[in-house]
Amino acid sequence: MRKSEVNSHQVSARVNDLPQRDGSDPCDGFDPAGFDDFEDERSERIHLDALLPFLEERIVFKMPSELRHLDGVLDYLNERMLRLGIVNAGDSEVLVALDEAIVNAIKHGNKCDPRKAVHIVAEFSVEGVRFVVADEGPGFARENVPDPTETSRLLEPSGRGLLLINHIMDEVRHNQCGNRLEMFKRPVSRCNSQGQSSNGQTTME
Repeated sequence: MRKSEVNSHQVSARVNDLPQRDGSDPCDGFDPAGFDDFEDERSERIHLDALLPFLEERIVFKMPSELRHLDGVLDYLNERMLRLGIVNAGDSEVLVALDEAIVNAIKHGNKCDPRKAVHIVAEFSVEGVRFVVADEGPGFARENVPDPTETSRLLEPSGRGLLLINHIMDEVRHNQCGNRLEMFKRPVSRCNSQGQSSNGQTTME
């Protein structure tokens, strides 16, 4: 028997051993007549804006405690907030709050030590954006920060950064030792539809 005949018998035997398909599985077989329909569905691409409700994006920076890196980080995060509708073009309040939080972490937390890092996390979702800014310093007691609205302290800069952050963000929290700040901001459209949201600060355990 020739080699080609042996191979032909082997192929036939293997085909006969395959399970029979009854057509109930939509993935069974290949229907060339339906291929054009599949291509039509693929061609109806959904615009990216329609996919934003399904988006969950997480951005992480581990930045040396040097102010020269700050603008680059803020520019990158601002671009993502604009793209995802968290802020409108020209709005700078959220950037001001982020700037204050990161500068505090660099100067007061890490004492401008470039060997220590500032950890910045931004988590985007349909609900808004949650920022976490953490330093590698010993932390601080929130109650020991002077109130800059007191008449005797109106000209002193200490405490103004935290005051701005609490005014701008929808939620602000500190961890117990004071070296980790968490801030949450809702999208502009959500805030407008629900009215002015209240700001407040709580302490995370």
